[in-house]
Amino acid sequence: MDPKQLIGAGHRWLIRQEALYLSLLAMLVGLLSGYAALLLRLGIEWVSIFWTGEIAWDRALDTIPWYIFLLAPTTAGIIVGLINTHLMTGSELRGVAGVLADLVERRGRINRKQLVTETFGSAISVGSGASLGREGPTVALGAVIASEVGHRLSLSEHQVRTLIGCGVAAGIAASFNTPIAGVLFALEVILADYAVATFSPIVISSVIATVISRSELGNFPAFLIPEYHLVSTWEIGVYVGIGLACGLIAAALIGLMGRLRMLLVHFIPDRRLRPVLAGFCIGLLGLAIPYAMSIGYGTVGSILLEKINPELFGIGFPLGVFLAIVLLGKLLATALSFAAGFPGGLLGPALFLGAVVGALFGSVVHDIAPSFTESYGAYALVACGALTAAALQAPITIILMVFELSADYRIMLPLMAACIVATLVKRSFGHQSVFTEALEERGIEMGGGLEKSWMRSVKVSRIQWRPIPSVPDNTHLAELKQTYVASGKGCVQVVDDKQEMLGLITFTDLQPWLLDISMDHIAVAAEICNRKVLCISEDDSLLDAIAIFDREVFEQLPVTAADNPRRVLGVLSRQSVFSTYHQLIVKHGEHGED
Repeated sequence: MDPKQLIGAGHRWLIRQEALYLSLLAMLVGLLSGYAALLLRLGIEWVSIFWTGEIAWDRALDTIPWYIFLLAPTTAGIIVGLINTHLMTGSELRGVAGVLADLVERRGRINRKQLVTETFGSAISVGSGASLGREGPTVALGAVIASEVGHRLSLSEHQVRTLIGCGVAAGIAASFNTPIAGVLFALEVILADYAVATFSPIVISSVIATVISRSELGNFPAFLIPEYHLVSTWEIGVYVGIGLACGLIAAALIGLMGRLRMLLVHFIPDRRLRPVLAGFCIGLLGLAIPYAMSIGYGTVGSILLEKINPELFGIGFPLGVFLAIVLLGKLLATALSFAAGFPGGLLGPALFLGAVVGALFGSVVHDIAPSFTESYGAYALVACGALTAAALQAPITIILMVFELSADYRIMLPLMAACIVATLVKRSFGHQSVFTEALEERGIEMGGGLEKSWMRSVKVSRIQWRPIPSVPDNTHLAELKQTYVASGKGCVQVVDDKQEMLGLITFTDLQPWLLDISMDHIAVAAEICNRKVLCISEDDSLLDAIAIFDREVFEQLPVTAADNPRRVLGVLSRQSVFSTYHQLIVKHGEHGED
């Protein structure tokens, strides 16, 4: 056997060992995604150095010339406007929302354009002062890499989805040095699937990316975390209050983003100009409140360690007033950056806003009751998690992320209380996460995880349906009765001279005419049929069919041609739909995909 045949035989054997095969591919995806995350981080730092001389804006706020605050985000807006116009269509989503949309609509084939828009566009945007994070683009990069690997190797849809989860987990793990949070983010936010067959390769990928990050950047946490103490059991009530405040701020942020986006679309139809104007406005905001610029992880670290200097342009402020000003500025800058179409993520700004809200809340409470409460750094840490959990609607992921960052089990009780309260408060406003909000605006329904994806993949044309007898619209009642009884189908369609359906006749429609033989040669089918007929297209999915049968009481549903909604191909029964559903679940269960 020559080497090529030997390699081919080995590859075929490996494919049959699905768990081993996916694990090896997960290692590859983790490797590539980990380095992609590092590349994006370096790109943001290089752009930041170009404008400010430092790797992050908040390291140079006191030395940046005033004109850089205006020039940097405006220039980024010009570049982003060109990217949005020439590389993205108006309906395309990017970042985490784009990944979710492609999982639903493109069966895991992630848009390759995100390699350019998320790497180059995000580096330009965040490095030039747009108030966004790098984690959303990192997730998109990992997903694109995984999707390409999966489709080039002709993997099944379930295997591609699993690899996408691997890429997402690797991106988060490499960004924050938090492998557990990376795994949970992929499972909770992206896949909504906790199966063991899915879990194992995602863990492998996350570990590989974390090793790469630590080998290149060192084994350092994203933030230096203060030691935490629960001063009093009454303090849990304070953390619940922080959760309430964070939920309200998260709802305000997402609501503000939506309103600003609608205003920009309405008043600035040209997509090239929106980020330019927004960039200039962000620069003006930065002149007044410099902490509003870029990600601001350095500022978050200073707040957590209680080393923040409450000054703006040499003017000292009371800590509470200073934090309130920074909170307002960061809210506006983040909402404007997102609404204008700058590429970037929300996780970074959410952590920043959470730190500010927690510090503001904690400083006030500590001034009122210093003997029973911790200083504001601990509250800022918990609020980082609470506001982020509310904005992303991912409390499990964020609780584990903050725990990984702090490595202190004592933080868990207040953290869990605050995150859950914040998530519920945010949800009470009728919003889901910022990602699903963007999807729903474009008519993309999320939820249901992998099972709904399976049902969306099965077209009605693949479900067995019965032929339906037809009669011309001028058929007399006597002949119609004979056709109905002889067919035994429970319904007859009435067609015109073009063989297109005018309506449907069921037993309910025919019953009033059965005993009245005087009308047998007078009444015709066109008079008897029900013209208000609910149909389903052959191009619709099993999920669509189940939704109709769930809300309606009838037992069968006409199936129409995809190219002509008035041409009926047959009738779909409730039994055949749910039988197909059962077979689908059994099939995937046998392959370990449930």
